[in-house]
Amino acid sequence: MSTWLGFSLVALVLWGLWGVFSKVATGHLGPQAAYLLGILGYLPIIFLLLYETGGRIAGPVWGWVAAGGAGAATAAALYFYYRALVEGPVSIVVPITSLYQVVTVILSYVFLGENLSPRQLAGLVLAVTAVWLLSE
Repeated sequence: MSTWLGFSLVALVLWGLWGVFSKVATGHLGPQAAYLLGILGYLPIIFLLLYETGGRIAGPVWGWVAAGGAGAATAAALYFYYRALVEGPVSIVVPITSLYQVVTVILSYVFLGENLSPRQLAGLVLAVTAVWLLSE
């Protein structure tokens, strides 16, 4: 198995756990408190990465800008995700929000020049269809 595939599968399981933990947290704490306490979970990983890199991060400015943009988008999306969980069932909120992949694929095609094969396009249509079916 490729290293990237192993990492992807671990992320898949962790995101599945994240969905359930998030629903329980928002049900007991509300979206603001769940968000604030949830981001504390980042701290151990931050400290590990700072230790591994010796606190030095080198790279071009556009790398820094892109990383900052990714962080800001993640932070905002997480807050709106928690807000959605307060009012909606996790079994529908998670599939809908997981369609971010469709946005990523389209933007990668338009702005990064990545290829989109007919098979991948069919996969996107099926993904949207699956979420639509799950949300009914």
